[in-house]
Amino acid sequence: MRRFVIAATLALVATGATVAVAQNADAIKQRREAMRAIARAGAEPFKMTKGEAPFNLAAVQNVMKAIEENAPKFKAAFPDNAKTGATDATAKVWESRADFNAIIDKWVVDAKAAAIAIKDEASFKAEYPKMAQTCGSCHGNRGGYSPGLGDSFKKMQDPL
Repeated sequence: MRRFVIAATLALVATGATVAVAQNADAIKQRREAMRAIARAGAEPFKMTKGEAPFNLAAVQNVMKAIEENAPKFKAAFPDNAKTGATDATAKVWESRADFNAIIDKWVVDAKAAAIAIKDEASFKAEYPKMAQTCGSCHGNRGGYSPGLGDSFKKMQDPL
């Protein structure tokens, strides 16, 4: 009987650990998929900012829509059990949750405003950088929530 109790206890502990790891992996996958959707949509506008692609209003509107649809997912995609694993997120996400969530909210508001304001190449050059500054609020040295944008952008282009 004692062996049964020990075996049952170990099985429950193992099951709990498996569930925790699965939840961790699901949250990390969810946030990576959301960021990748934004990165894919933003690839052409990013090239436009560097003069490597002609102005394309549809591409600009597409990235704004991707931000509006995917950025809010980040608020729920960083649970306490998803601090480790296949993630580049730093502890600052969890230590400064209110600030992190405020950045997400600002990003969505900025994307909506940019979607309305950008009508042509001139307005793109004026408005897009304002919205894109929010990226640096999380990525790189200024934000510290994740590594620099260059590394993150390359990873986002890779499949899961």
